[in-house]
Amino acid sequence: MDSLKDYIQWMGDFPISMTGFRDADALVLCALSYIDFSPVFSEEMGTSYIRDCLTMVKNDQVKVMTTGGSEGYPELLAAAASSIRFGSLSMTDYLDLSRKDPPLQFAAVCFHDDADFSFLAYRGTDNSLAGWKEDFMISFTRTRAQKLALAYARDHINGNRHWYMGGHSKGSNLALYAACLLDRTRWDTVDRLYLLDGPGLCPQVLDPTLYRRINAKTTQIVPRFCIIGKLFAPDIKDTRIIQSSLSGFLQHIVISWGIDHGKPALTDRHDSASRIAAEAVNDWISSISPPDRAVFVDDLFEILSAGGADTLDQIRSNGLEGLEAIFRRLRDSRRMTRKSLSDLQLRVLKANLDNMLDRLSALRRQKTPGET
Repeated sequence: MDSLKDYIQWMGDFPISMTGFRDADALVLCALSYIDFSPVFSEEMGTSYIRDCLTMVKNDQVKVMTTGGSEGYPELLAAAASSIRFGSLSMTDYLDLSRKDPPLQFAAVCFHDDADFSFLAYRGTDNSLAGWKEDFMISFTRTRAQKLALAYARDHINGNRHWYMGGHSKGSNLALYAACLLDRTRWDTVDRLYLLDGPGLCPQVLDPTLYRRINAKTTQIVPRFCIIGKLFAPDIKDTRIIQSSLSGFLQHIVISWGIDHGKPALTDRHDSASRIAAEAVNDWISSISPPDRAVFVDDLFEILSAGGADTLDQIRSNGLEGLEAIFRRLRDSRRMTRKSLSDLQLRVLKANLDNMLDRLSALRRQKTPGET
């Protein structure tokens, strides 16, 4: 199984205008959207090229805005920037916004092949607690990032060329939201929407029938071990399961996804443990009313920031003192919050226990009659 970097090196001498846009190209561009491109942009220069990012790599300026760590991203960017296929793509309208209160984390960029197409990529969640809180907020309200995603699409998608749009994780949700509410004229210019392991739209917030208008032009790709992509999962006809070089929940990391002969390396089924866990999480969310979800999310992120942290990395680096502050805040939190956290743990534990017992029963049934 090849990696995204292998794909770039294999197809790098062939411009996209020669081969046509491929699904693997969408994976590469969505992965690249996690990179902070601000070093190659300025107020005077609103357009740059992926090849210009080689300077960032050489000067060790590659900043990766993701929770999953930066491993592999500088090498991916270097390969893309050195190739004809991706290096020649221009980048415009790079936007990166973050705010602690009220929470906001939004980033997007447009990639253009000057002769043929454009790809609008929304970034997924970064390392900030504000970004993660906004992710949780989609379970009870329309978020600021979702509204910005729609405004961004309205501002930049036009009828002068073929458009593609997509994103990974939170970026997938933003792309989904924008596509579902985009006016018909602009949506008609979009050839394909790529949803990469992101949550769907909360049915208590948005009408799920909105999926009907986008389904025919949408490709949804999720890993074998899938949790995030199962949350409020949209019923997309073209849904594919991709293999990853990592295990467990880490398969969510898009740069770990595999390529097979220039196409996403697919498999035919999800990991049973992830399927059971995803069902437990969805059941838990359904058991809490939207107003109570709002209270829970506020409490949860007050607890996580108790040690003064603004990012997940800071929580980890705060050490024992930070953990003690979090546990004190958890102890003093509302009874409903403590009960909700406990209930989630019990649901996931019970789901995995039931799965284990089912497997044991299946093994017993497979034994020959003479075995004991």
